[in-house]
Amino acid sequence: MSFEDVSTPEPFPSRELTDPRSLRAMAHPTRLDLLELVAREGELTATEAGAVLGLSPANCSFHLRQLAKYGFVEEAPGASGRSRPWRAVDLSHQWSESSGSPAADQAAQTLSQIVWERVTLRLAEWLARQDEEPAEWRDSAFGASSILYLTPDELKQLGGRVQELVLPLVGRLVDRSTRPPGSRAVSFIAAGHPIEPTPSER
Repeated sequence: MSFEDVSTPEPFPSRELTDPRSLRAMAHPTRLDLLELVAREGELTATEAGAVLGLSPANCSFHLRQLAKYGFVEEAPGASGRSRPWRAVDLSHQWSESSGSPAADQAAQTLSQIVWERVTLRLAEWLARQDEEPAEWRDSAFGASSILYLTPDELKQLGGRVQELVLPLVGRLVDRSTRPPGSRAVSFIAAGHPIEPTPSER
């Protein structure tokens, strides 16, 4: 299985992670939160990030430096004194759990597990608080679950079609000028994977 944040259009770069050290560096809930926050805000200091995430500036600073060490974030131009804003280097990341390198595959599996735990937690939080949201957002939110019989090639094609639908919207994450009035951050989830066969299918 490979994990993919939908590949991004120019000029928003995407990065393929193959180095086990980079995969392990990213596989931390706080660092994933920081990566997302920096991308959404454009630039952010450790103090500002800490205020949003409920963490100390020192904690955020440590994790931001670790992310910078492996090329996920960088200091924004114009930093001065103790004010050191950070910005994201890439908009999306891809990695494979079947690269052929045992170390990379193990690190990728760990990262994927943390990412999916984070995604499902966010979904659970939405389900718990959806009655507090405006009716227009409750009505527009959706979920779909189906069992499909597909070949590996068909499953790959289906994933590609989903990417084609999402791709034109990805740039809004970092380019605020393209966000329509009334828009807000939305978690979009798509996954397709084999499930255990029934006795008659074995």
